Amino acid sequence: MLVVSDPPHDTIVKEEAAATVLGLPLDHALNKIRFGAPEVLAATDPDSAADTAISLKVAGLRVAMRDGVELTRVPWPTIVASFELDHDGLRAEVGGGDVVEIRYDEPVLAVSCEPPVDFVPPEGWAGPIPAGTSVSGPAAADALEWVPHLDLYFQRNGQLRRISIDGELMVPLVAECESRFKQLRLDTRLEGVRPRRRFVAGEDGFNPDQRKRYAFGTLLLRHALESIEPELRDLTQYELGSRLAYLLRAGTLA
Repeated sequence: MLVVSDPPHDTIVKEEAAATVLGLPLDHALNKIRFGAPEVLAATDPDSAADTAISLKVAGLRVAMRDGVELTRVPWPTIVASFELDHDGLRAEVGGGDVVEIRYDEPVLAVSCEPPVDFVPPEGWAGPIPAGTSVSGPAAADALEWVPHLDLYFQRNGQLRRISIDGELMVPLVAECESRFKQLRLDTRLEGVRPRRRFVAGEDGFNPDQRKRYAFGTLLLRHALESIEPELRDLTQYELGSRLAYLLRAGTLA
């Protein structure tokens, strides 16, 4: 069971109490309290997770409990090759020339992921996928690791679907979606988040120090995700954040 932060938290947080519940030094706890995007705070059995969630709420943090298995039910992204916003809805071309259509009157959850303006991807990054290319699955999540993109979650024939639009013009795209979609729920908490690198054993800069607990890039988080599903252990920060954002707002697609 995962205890997930759901910021923004209360105006006044009992910081020392929260640090005690999290088992962290105050400075590490403050980083979590101030972090504006959803992240995993604890991963444990249901009873312990419930106790942790209640104690954190008493301390002033907004948190939610989610079964880790729910992460596996969120589909991998499909990066669209092209899209247009026409009179009735969004039309996106995906792999094989297939077209996905989302009407403006459909419930849609949009998660906007955008690095800070001064962000520089790490040396050796191959760059975004070529324009006009559609990629799906884990490869798509990897391709979006350092790239501004908009994830659109919607239902189709009783199944959750997800497409991702990547590019530099996220601000006007988000504004267009807000103005056109009548039942859009927009989550912008991953905007301005500097994406951290994934844990790599033995590489400089990846400290397995468990005082940071389940912060992204720690060995503890990697182990927790791997225990849910091996394919989840190497999720990028934006991929994990987008899935958590969906799980916290899944009811908006009902």
